[in-house]
Amino acid sequence: MDTQDLLIFKHVADLHSISKAAEKLDYVQSNVSQRMKILEDELGARLLIRSNRGVKLTEEGTTLYKYAEDILKLMQDAKSAIEKINGENTWS
Repeated sequence: MDTQDLLIFKHVADLHSISKAAEKLDYVQSNVSQRMKILEDELGARLLIRSNRGVKLTEEGTTLYKYAEDILKLMQDAKSAIEKINGENTWS
């Protein structure tokens, strides 16, 4: 599992749709579907209930969603902190 998989998962969950997430992320739908399947296989749990009206999170998916939000926020915080340090350093 990597942060990109978590970002894709979060978009799918937020939009309740694999195709809408793919469109928003500028990916092909089959790639998003495949990444979600790989994530489910890696975790050994079904994360999404797929239907012709979109997707819903399973209990396991809801748990992962909460962690994904935290992880993605921490990643952004770390990036911002490093950018701030780099901005304060003067390389002469």
